[in-house]
Amino acid sequence: MRNKFGAGFSKNKFHASKVVYQGIEFDSTYERDRYIYLIDLQKQGLISNLHLKNGFMLIPKATKIIPIHLKTKTKFVERVVEQEASYHNDFTYMENGKYICEEFKSVMTSKLPDYILRRKLMVRKIYEHNEKKHGQWVFREVVYHRKTKIIITDK
Repeated sequence: MRNKFGAGFSKNKFHASKVVYQGIEFDSTYERDRYIYLIDLQKQGLISNLHLKNGFMLIPKATKIIPIHLKTKTKFVERVVEQEASYHNDFTYMENGKYICEEFKSVMTSKLPDYILRRKLMVRKIYEHNEKKHGQWVFREVVYHRKTKIIITDK
């Protein structure tokens, strides 16, 4: 896909270009660099089981049963009222016996209302999971600001 400037990939509204590295498409060069850093940590044995783009269901789909009247009988059909709300994080890995669900964002995208709501729902889901003692999960938000600083926050 070419943009109007003739580059290989088009830019999104935050001027981040999609990047392909070893056959994997990343949303930005910063995200790709974070992946390379995590791969290095995995080679050193500091983390394990690194996965990309895992999906989590935050809210299940809402359905209702409606009757359809046919000539000789009534048939009941399930219809979807609302689709499910899901969350796809950037990286998931194990660190010190805990599963880390990591989201890599810029300062601008970390303040978007849609992301904030999904982050809150995801943190709530993790807290509920941890209370049931099914293993410890941590939501880690990594916010970068123009390569000068990276802020890592565990929730």
